[in-house]
Amino acid sequence: MKGMRASIICYLVSASAVPFLNVEASLAEELSVEDRACITGAVAKLPQVAALKIEGSRALEGRILDQSQSQGRPKWNVYRVKVEIDVSVAGQRSSYVFNCIHSGQATVIQPLGMR
Repeated sequence: MKGMRASIICYLVSASAVPFLNVEASLAEELSVEDRACITGAVAKLPQVAALKIEGSRALEGRILDQSQSQGRPKWNVYRVKVEIDVSVAGQRSSYVFNCIHSGQATVIQPLGMR
């Protein structure tokens, strides 16, 4: 009886997590590779505070900036986006804002401020 009760509990816990995982997967699918790279880079630039909790993130105003070919070099598409990371520390909420430039394997993050 004890083994059956444990397996029922495991099943219930697993079943309750499925809707949450589906929501997380659908949110991740909405972001482009460039947006994910920029958000990840922006999170790495947050202050190193033990109590800092990330509440949310978003990529806004993303656009591709074309660079013209010069001196036989290939043309690179440069992606620029503004990233906002919502955080809380000891019950106080704020948002950090970053400018992100992404091209190929390179991502440059520039802090713009906090609100």
